[in-house]
Amino acid sequence: MGWVMKMQIRFAGIGGQGVILAGVILGEAAAIEGLNVLQTQDYGSASRGGHSIADVIISKEPIYDFMVTKADVLVALAQLGYDSTKEELKEDGLLIVDTDLVKPDREHIGAPFTRLAEESTGLALTVNMVALGYLIAKTGVVRKESAEEAIKRRVPKGTEEINIKAFRVGYKEGLR
Repeated sequence: MGWVMKMQIRFAGIGGQGVILAGVILGEAAAIEGLNVLQTQDYGSASRGGHSIADVIISKEPIYDFMVTKADVLVALAQLGYDSTKEELKEDGLLIVDTDLVKPDREHIGAPFTRLAEESTGLALTVNMVALGYLIAKTGVVRKESAEEAIKRRVPKGTEEINIKAFRVGYKEGLR
């Protein structure tokens, strides 16, 4: 995809998939690199099963937006997340999906992120790190090392190793 001056990225899924944490970590990785970042989130009142969205705007220039207006990249981890946010993806935007859980009606790339998480770590809840790794491998929006540093800073203490393992599984998948 290549780096542009500003990139708008939206993670969309359902509660429990960790999309908010993925957005926070991506924003932190960009900040580590000295880039400007805006990270916002929106989620339904249900802690499990409701919609969950994390927006990240990364720019080399000052950011004047309050939210993602037209996403350059949409990472959809659940059908509900895709259905409720697909209109905000640019026509030529990159759609990344969990291929087991999302059946989009447009051109996309992706992998079975939840299955990869379960197979590699035994925990479906590391799906967010698998998807984040894939996104970074495909877009180059931040360096892999910056993302791993951000993971160490932001995930619950004691889970750093398993989250980095899941991230690397997604990153490797994204290099294919």
